Amino acid sequence: MQNVTQTPAVKTAIAQLIARLADNKYYLGRYFAEWCSGAPTLESAVASAAMAQDELGHARALYPLLRSLQPEAGAENEPETRTVFSNVSYLDQSFAAWEDFIAANVLIDGALTTVFAAALASSYEPLAGRARKVLQEERTHAMHGDGWVRRLAREGGAVHAAIERALQRDWDETLCWFGQDDDETLASAGVLDAPPSELRARFLAAVAPTIEAAHLAIPIRHAGDGWELTAPLPWDRWDAIRYRLNAADKQGK
Repeated sequence: MQNVTQTPAVKTAIAQLIARLADNKYYLGRYFAEWCSGAPTLESAVASAAMAQDELGHARALYPLLRSLQPEAGAENEPETRTVFSNVSYLDQSFAAWEDFIAANVLIDGALTTVFAAALASSYEPLAGRARKVLQEERTHAMHGDGWVRRLAREGGAVHAAIERALQRDWDETLCWFGQDDDETLASAGVLDAPPSELRARFLAAVAPTIEAAHLAIPIRHAGDGWELTAPLPWDRWDAIRYRLNAADKQGK
């Protein structure tokens, strides 16, 4: 297998990818755990605990890769001493309501799963190995998110509006998170098996049927055999270094 980490530019891109995956997993795990005693049903509380454990386990498996990729970073490679995280901005704070939990489960966790699936045959073998285990555990997360989106939407009225708002709030940032279409560094090196545009298409194929079935006002539509966005993404507000929407610009959106 090609040792792509010998190429400085690709090595940097891999380290940035691992940081994005690890940091978002870390915060998902922390915030999922906060709902172990506050979820709306006993079954969902148990699921919250299991999902939190999975997410934190995924993060713990990824951070050691940063130590080998960028040993000079020292304490920045550890979540407890890290000062700059590469998480999406809507994971800067705990979930205020159950629908925020579900939106994060469906969107950012779904986006992470899309990327792990694209890394199953990665030329960076440590990522491929971790991807296989992550995907085994993520199947139940996807089922949980899908079921709850449909359940909340069926409630109608304020409940339907709440899950719709939560998804709308996180939507643009999640779609931007795959990266800009002209950034093919990871795909060209075989680290991922597809460029950002294809990863976005795969993600839409995974989440759009649930959104459509739940009659939620999200800017997507059928396009041939696939799905397409019906509104442009806010690339002018995108921080390509930290992979997130700029917080100041996102306020009031």
